[in-house]
Amino acid sequence: MATQNVDDLHERAGAQVLAHVHGSLFALRCSVCDRPSDAAYPELAEPVGRLDPPTCTDCGGTVRPGVVWFDEALPEADFLAAVDAVQEADLVLVVGTSGLVHPAATIPHLAGARGVPVVEVNPAPTAVSEAADEVWRATAATALPALLEELGGGIP
Repeated sequence: MATQNVDDLHERAGAQVLAHVHGSLFALRCSVCDRPSDAAYPELAEPVGRLDPPTCTDCGGTVRPGVVWFDEALPEADFLAAVDAVQEADLVLVVGTSGLVHPAATIPHLAGARGVPVVEVNPAPTAVSEAADEVWRATAATALPALLEELGGGIP
């Protein structure tokens, strides 16, 4: 699975994530030298107004979440892993995305260009709808359990 989500909800649900195309909140890195950081989010008993970010042990820069912010490039290895996955896939499910953020939005089109069936699951039309072979107008919370049930798996 490739995801644009930056949280770890897929992993907590038991899914194996091949690629975090927009990065991860939990892969901290330095905002100056871009090296991965061993820093951790603080454990807080009560809400606080402001916390200073940790500093990089290599260069002293501030540590930030490893997510893609506006005008930043996607993590190359994750994006290429997602592209490789759709090139090898037998079916691509596109669930809950607007299909507007590029270059991630090109991934369903790459699958379709190779003849791989693309199924979109989204309650409203999106930029992916035109590339989809099948469109299921439903939320992920409704459609995915129904799909698992239909395939005989049910929710684990």
